[in-house]
Amino acid sequence: MKQHLQWWRDLLLWQTDALPMVLVTVVRADGSTPREVGASMLLRFDAQHRWQQSDTIGGGHLEFQAIDIAKAMLSDDEPRPYFVERFNLSARLGQCCGGVMWLLFEKIAPSMTVQTDLNRCQHAWQAGNIIVRELSDQHNSTWQVLEDSSLKSECMFQQTNEHWQWQQSIQPYAMKVLICGAGHVGEVIVRCLLPIGVKITWVDNRDDIFPLDVLSQVQCITTDVPEAEIEHFDRSGAILILTHDHQLDLQLCFTALKPSTMPFAYVGMIGSKSKRAIFEKRMMARGYSQTDVERLICPIGISGISSKQPAIIAVSVVAQLLQVFDAKK
Repeated sequence: MKQHLQWWRDLLLWQTDALPMVLVTVVRADGSTPREVGASMLLRFDAQHRWQQSDTIGGGHLEFQAIDIAKAMLSDDEPRPYFVERFNLSARLGQCCGGVMWLLFEKIAPSMTVQTDLNRCQHAWQAGNIIVRELSDQHNSTWQVLEDSSLKSECMFQQTNEHWQWQQSIQPYAMKVLICGAGHVGEVIVRCLLPIGVKITWVDNRDDIFPLDVLSQVQCITTDVPEAEIEHFDRSGAILILTHDHQLDLQLCFTALKPSTMPFAYVGMIGSKSKRAIFEKRMMARGYSQTDVERLICPIGISGISSKQPAIIAVSVVAQLLQVFDAKK
C-alpha cells in the first residue's frame, strides 16, 4: 500500500514561499531499517527562520544527523547541492537496527520552472497518475508524469565508484474511501484517515456540516441523493455508511451491496448486531442473495473493541480498513 506522502503535498505548498528547502530520501536500505526505500522528508527554515519538517525517514539519531546536514546545506556550509551519504545504523550512531541506509540529500532552490512542473505533476497525481522523479550526480531533480499508465515505475538507485542516479516513483492513492454521514464518528474517521494518505470522499445531505479545516484535503459533497455517489464510486474502494437516519442507511446498503461482477473492497455500516439482523431480513426480502448480504460489515471495526466512543470506534474502523487494503496489495 502506498505510504503517505505529506512531503509530496508540502513540496508544492512550500515552493510558493520562494524559500530554499532540502529533500532527504532513502535510496537504499539493507538489513533492518526504520523506513523503506523511497521514504522522504522535507526540511527548511520558514520566513521567520523557524525550523520546519514535513514527514520522516524514521526518527532517532539517523534523522537528527540528517537534519544537521540539511541545516548545513541551507546555511551554505555544505556546498554540494545534491549527494548521497551512507549511514550504518549501529550503536555508534545511537541506533540498534543493525542495518545500513543510503540517504540522498537535495537542496531545492525556489524556481518558477520547478513550481510549474510540480503544480502540473500534483494535479496529475491527484487524478491517479504516477509521478517520476529523476536525478543523478550530474543534475538535480526533474518531475514528470508517467504518461503510459500501463507502465509500472519503481524506485531505483544505481551507483558506481564515480557516479549515481536515482529514480523515484510517487504512486497515486491506493486507498479510496467514500464516507456517508458527517456526524461525530464520520468526522473522527476522516481525521484518522488523513495522516495515512487516503483519498476521501465525504457525503452528507446537510448544508454546512463539514469542518472548514478539511475542505482542502477531502472531497466534501452535499447531496440529497448520496446513493448516486456510491453508484459512481471506484469499485476498488471502501464504502462507510454512518448516517443519522436508519432508513437512509438501508437505502445506501441496497446500493452498495447491489450484485456486481466487481463488488466494493469493503462495505461497512455503523450499528449493532440487531440492526444488522433487521437489515439482512429487509435485503433478503428485496431479492439480495446470502452472498450479497454477507459482504456487509456491521458492526464495523476490528473485533475485541467494545467501546462506543467515537474516537475509539474510528481507530478500530481505520485499523480494519488498513487490514483490507493491505491484503489487496
